[in-house]
Amino acid sequence: MRWSDSRAAVVVLLFIAFVLRIANLTGESLWRDEVDSMRFAFEPLSAVFARFTTTGFNGPLYHLIVRGWLSLAGVSDFALRYLSLACGVVLVALVYALGRRMFGARAGLIAAWLAAISPVLVWYAGEGKMYSLQPMLLALALYALLRATDPSPNYPVTNPFTNYQLPTWWTVFILATSLSFYVHVLSPLFLPVALLFFFAQWPASRRHLVGGAIALALLTLPYLPLLVWQAPVLLRGGDIGHRFYPLDQIVWALASQWLFGLDGRAPLVWPAAGEAVTLVRRVALVLGLVLITYGLAKAAQCASRDPRAMKALRLQLATLGWMALPALLVFLISLRMPLFLPRYVLWSAPAFYLLAGVGLDRLLAAERTGRIAARAALAAVSLVSLAGIAAQIVYPIRPDLRGAVAYVLRHAQPGDMIVFQIPYMQHSFAYYAERAGYPLAQLQLVEAPFTNHGMSPEDAARTMRALVAPAARVWLFESEAAMWDRRGLVRRWFDETLTTLDRRAFRGVEVGLYALPGDRRSRAKVGTLCPIRGTSPQRSLLASQRSPPARCGERALQRVNSTSRSPATGSRGQRKAKPACAGCCWSPEGEFALSGARFQSPPQGNPASCLAAAFGTTYCAITHAVPSAPPA
Repeated sequence: MRWSDSRAAVVVLLFIAFVLRIANLTGESLWRDEVDSMRFAFEPLSAVFARFTTTGFNGPLYHLIVRGWLSLAGVSDFALRYLSLACGVVLVALVYALGRRMFGARAGLIAAWLAAISPVLVWYAGEGKMYSLQPMLLALALYALLRATDPSPNYPVTNPFTNYQLPTWWTVFILATSLSFYVHVLSPLFLPVALLFFFAQWPASRRHLVGGAIALALLTLPYLPLLVWQAPVLLRGGDIGHRFYPLDQIVWALASQWLFGLDGRAPLVWPAAGEAVTLVRRVALVLGLVLITYGLAKAAQCASRDPRAMKALRLQLATLGWMALPALLVFLISLRMPLFLPRYVLWSAPAFYLLAGVGLDRLLAAERTGRIAARAALAAVSLVSLAGIAAQIVYPIRPDLRGAVAYVLRHAQPGDMIVFQIPYMQHSFAYYAERAGYPLAQLQLVEAPFTNHGMSPEDAARTMRALVAPAARVWLFESEAAMWDRRGLVRRWFDETLTTLDRRAFRGVEVGLYALPGDRRSRAKVGTLCPIRGTSPQRSLLASQRSPPARCGERALQRVNSTSRSPATGSRGQRKAKPACAGCCWSPEGEFALSGARFQSPPQGNPASCLAAAFGTTYCAITHAVPSAPPA
């Protein structure tokens, strides 16, 4: 048995994909969109279901799935991201199944290897958003379509209407596609891709025109509630917060992420000049394009000699359409309403790995020189991809909200005010404070003003004086501040008007402690806040959404379930929170104890701890051994 046909090879490949995705699963804090995933998931069920028809809301089904998953696994960084990890590993398996069915076992295994070590797929398999679930659903829908339109590619079916498997695969196609509509708002762009593959199966798919028409009609029904608000928004056009990207920039951004991941240094992990990085990237991209072109050229050559090989060429062209068509459609939509981010069309990345896998497979089937070139190319692409994964670990990308919140909680006093810039960061602050088990009522939480609409420095100063008046000590918690205050008016007012007591910079976050001039209370010794003992993270998260607003000068935290909800908590630096189980406990100083062993920081980024939790050694390992509690 050849290695490409071996089930053991597929299992080993999937295990490698699992290890790469879990190795740094909780190495970085949740960013604000991930916190939103839990916040929206644990809203009242009536609000969750109302999101399915809310104008502009993205991914209501994902939040419903997260609600069920976290109810079983517990609320933690690890549990939230593990759902995406599972979808990411299944996606690798589906890439193998698609490649094997369309192009052969060896091409499928190579494509699955490229998907397993893809930096961008590894990244989004470690993010608590829908960008791992959506590609998995659409890959499943495409595989079901291939099975439904050509149930036996090697042995023709004389009477397809008697094949009991056909309704099953059509049902899978309809369900997976329909679910994807409510997982991400741009999933309907998959329908033209599905039509490409339907006709690429010709003439086998000709016998299934009725089934295809019925499937398309059934797909229209679940899309109607979305179309009701999407069509007017698209026709109206305008700016929804995204910048416009020309088509060449879209192509470069997608190709860069699919090969090198999200870190701008990759594939050079060490510091290097920008020109050197760009040169290496261009060489790698040219190599990828050469592999794709070679695979298409060989398929065309075989089709010209043998008409039976025409189907393979059509499937490769359809896969090329899968790779290129979504980006083109998003560009056309952006002409009316800018709407491009690379992750929005991440579901077309598997097509790139399939086409590259076909090119490598054709090279391996050539003469000795071709086989040597194929192995060298595969090694080069693998090194580039692994370097991209390493860069994402060595140079973290997400803001260190976990560390910043821990620092504030260790040094805060009861009654301190925290000003959030941008205001949305208070939800992340509340989440990590609650994970540590601290009450919400001991701190005053307020929003910094939005100044990007042209607010004058005088108006900003007047607003800030009114906000901080009730407090003796004020914290400024800044992250992504340019979104709200591009000119830095709030920070400038703090630095020029108040007395700076402390300032710390974390990755993507700056925290400053200030005192009002002449207030003796601010000179008091740093105090601590009383923790809540034995608080359930899930109940705490829900409670934070129902807590009454805290009065802060002339403004209060209102709109409990809108942009400004979820107040935050304080901490106590000397006392340990009550252990959630007998075998583990976390101390606010950053030490974590598990079964008698102590670590100087929680093992979020420790691959061994993540693996132990992933394999389900104990319930404690899943819910507590990889905690979201902030390190010291």
